[in-house]
Amino acid sequence: MDPKDKKVLIIASFEDVSILRKFAILFIVASIIPMVLLCYVYFKNMHIGIVAMILMVIGVLVGYFSIRSLLAKTISITKENRKAMEPFLATEILKELDQGENELVILSRTFSAATKQLEENIYELKKKNEELKALDQLKDDFVNTVSHEFRLPLTIIQESIRQIAEGMYGEVNEAQLKYFNMSLKNTTRLKALIDNMLDIAKIEKGKLEILKKNVDIVGIIKEVVSDFLQRIKRKGLEIKTDLPAQHIEVLADKDKITQVLMNLVGNAYKFTEKGRIELSAREKDGFIECSVADSGIGIASKNLPYLFSKFHQINPGGGQQDKGTGLGLVISKNIIELHDGQMSVESVEGKGTKFTFTLPKATKAAN
Repeated sequence: MDPKDKKVLIIASFEDVSILRKFAILFIVASIIPMVLLCYVYFKNMHIGIVAMILMVIGVLVGYFSIRSLLAKTISITKENRKAMEPFLATEILKELDQGENELVILSRTFSAATKQLEENIYELKKKNEELKALDQLKDDFVNTVSHEFRLPLTIIQESIRQIAEGMYGEVNEAQLKYFNMSLKNTTRLKALIDNMLDIAKIEKGKLEILKKNVDIVGIIKEVVSDFLQRIKRKGLEIKTDLPAQHIEVLADKDKITQVLMNLVGNAYKFTEKGRIELSAREKDGFIECSVADSGIGIASKNLPYLFSKFHQINPGGGQQDKGTGLGLVISKNIIELHDGQMSVESVEGKGTKFTFTLPKATKAAN
């Protein structure tokens, strides 16, 4: 039912009660009190009897016009009730109304039927909700099973290809090496996809383990830079760091923070064709602020609100870059939030992107 129609019915119900109350008061004033006065006068004083008769006439007139006004208002409200409920009434009920049956009885019957239908709808919704939960659990079980079953044979294939490509089982020519490297690259991507799917499933179930302890964030950043250094140089890019000379300890899971930084630097590497990538860390009140910035193609402002959505693939330039899984940034943001930190992004299309995240400072208790 339209909220406006419901409001009309509610107001009408309150008005009915108010009208009945006024009617009762006016009935007492217009009828009972003058009658009492007349009885008193009959036995005591004729002069007062004249006054009582005048009051009786006035009372009757006031009662008549008041009741007439109230009846007109009641009829108007009844018409509003019927008009509001008419789209929901069956043809038979409308005929009963036309024949003069008590509208309150008919409306009560209608509301009972509507309540019953609402209960049935609620039951159906609960049933559908249970079915959706079962399907969701089935999906999670499938993802976990497939991911675990894929991971071991994929690791074996990946390691075998790597050993052959490195010439451990005989000399490899350039053409063979090209295809071995291509296979190795795609198995690495597939393994990353499986790992991401497992991580996102754990995050959604609240089962992603975070083992916090005091770790040196400067050392972690330097390790990530070292891992990317050769690839970045081969692409003709420059990598810079803006880090304090001394160690800065944060309360974090080293492996998970390394995963976040690898993902952010990987995105910067993927979408930067010229210029630089810069990593920084600085102390602030109660926390450490880290950032990964690039001079790449940037992200359109319309895409920024969806950046941390599942399976939202970043391909801002529309070129031939690998699209990725669309899960890396979601996982990274969740990891930072599980560390009681925050992640944000600033980007200007055509000029570059900067991701910033915070981590809590180290505590003595963590040691």
